[in-house]
Amino acid sequence: MKRWAGLAVLLALAGCTTTVSGTARPEPETPPSNLALVDPARTASVLTAVKTAAEAVFSYDSTAVPAYEKATADNLTPSARDELAKLFAEVRKSAEPVKLVTKVIVSAAVEETPDKARVLTVVDQSSTRAGAVTNKAMASLLLSAVREGDRWRIGKIEVNPSAPSPAAEKPGAGDRRSASVRDSARDGGLRAAEALLNVNPADPEGTYARYVSVSTGQLLTQLQQDKAAQLNQIRSAGSKASLAPNPAAAVMEVVDDKASVLLFATTDVKDAAGQATKRYLPIVLRLQRLPEGWKAAGIESVQALP
Repeated sequence: MKRWAGLAVLLALAGCTTTVSGTARPEPETPPSNLALVDPARTASVLTAVKTAAEAVFSYDSTAVPAYEKATADNLTPSARDELAKLFAEVRKSAEPVKLVTKVIVSAAVEETPDKARVLTVVDQSSTRAGAVTNKAMASLLLSAVREGDRWRIGKIEVNPSAPSPAAEKPGAGDRRSASVRDSARDGGLRAAEALLNVNPADPEGTYARYVSVSTGQLLTQLQQDKAAQLNQIRSAGSKASLAPNPAAAVMEVVDDKASVLLFATTDVKDAAGQATKRYLPIVLRLQRLPEGWKAAGIESVQALP
């Protein structure tokens, strides 16, 4: 992944007590409803299973159709097979041999229970026709998976997803505390994205102030050192960018007071001439937890595989 620079970049857990007969006691250590990252090894196992399934069903070789159909039968539910058939309709109609190879670049669990999971995934796809690579692209997916016996199958496919975040866990001890830290990091990443991905050329000072308000570490230092250049670039670019509602976000890891959040955002961009376009941004936010909350120490674009 490549670290963005300059404007190209930008585009304390509360304890919970219950009072009974005048005495405060900790809330019972009931398990969290969302198990993503609570048990990192189990989450890693789910991600591996979904990665294997995604790479199998999003790859296609017109000279090996039976193998492809077996892969979809093994790794998709019937409804997901119908979804994928629509996505692959044009590919399968090709009159010349075609081979599509898909590899997962990065993924993170949005939500996980013992029998279900939602995984935010960015994939690299390359297609070959007549023996030459003719197209290479990335795609961002939200994959809903279900556990059937000892196998995870993909049950729903959302391309360029938007997704409200799961409800935050109530504070508590043990696993509940881990889940609450995860959720606070996710929400911190969403707040940072809201500030960093909204650009208003009519208010460069306000745009820059929002950048600074959610930044720390290397990112803050760069912003402060390049303030004049940042302001000038916001003014001269003339394009207004607005973050679309409900960007999909998932925490990749939390280690001590640092976290990484995978986020897929759609921004609505209007240039100086009034021309409107959409930009699709799979990014990773590197966060640092400070006394006032999580802030962005770095932002990276997800890059296609070599």
